[in-house]
Amino acid sequence: MIGFIVDGPGDFAAFRARYTGVGKVLKTDGPRGQDVPAGTIIASAAKQVSMLRDLGCSSVVIVTDYEKRDVTYREFIRQLQFESSGVDFIIPVRIASPNTMIENWYLADLEGICKKHVFLKPGLRQKSYEGKHGKVELRRLFKKGYDYNEVLHGPKLFPKVRTKIAEEQSSSFRRFVAELQSCGVAPRNR
Repeated sequence: MIGFIVDGPGDFAAFRARYTGVGKVLKTDGPRGQDVPAGTIIASAAKQVSMLRDLGCSSVVIVTDYEKRDVTYREFIRQLQFESSGVDFIIPVRIASPNTMIENWYLADLEGICKKHVFLKPGLRQKSYEGKHGKVELRRLFKKGYDYNEVLHGPKLFPKVRTKIAEEQSSSFRRFVAELQSCGVAPRNR
């Protein structure tokens, strides 16, 4: 079984919906946000890694948003990896980060999710949303009369994202899937 440590209530709800039966999901109790250094993110995950280990998880993926940091996306990933390599978590800990937020991963299969949800405009065409403000972009794609709510809509959208399509559209999602596979977890919703 795999463990996930995610940023907030929207990510928590989305991951639970997509990975129920495969792993355990915990919401971080440490600081998050674009001003929080990588070292603080990793250090604050120690308690949750221990809890997930005690719950039977053999590995953990820390998933934290990149947002709009003062360093490049690649540098942020390197910082997280460096900081995590200096901590003995006892079980393997991997790093994944949407570029920019989890909504970018939903948008990586826009054509697929818009066919399955009445709150999205019909006939939307796929394009790259990597590195854009995912929440703003997603809100633009909602029909009039609907307002995006990450806790309500995330669990409806994330399970419907087709892995293969999202990997083609989002390098950060492709990296996330590679981390899952290195933990022995097969991709969901191929």
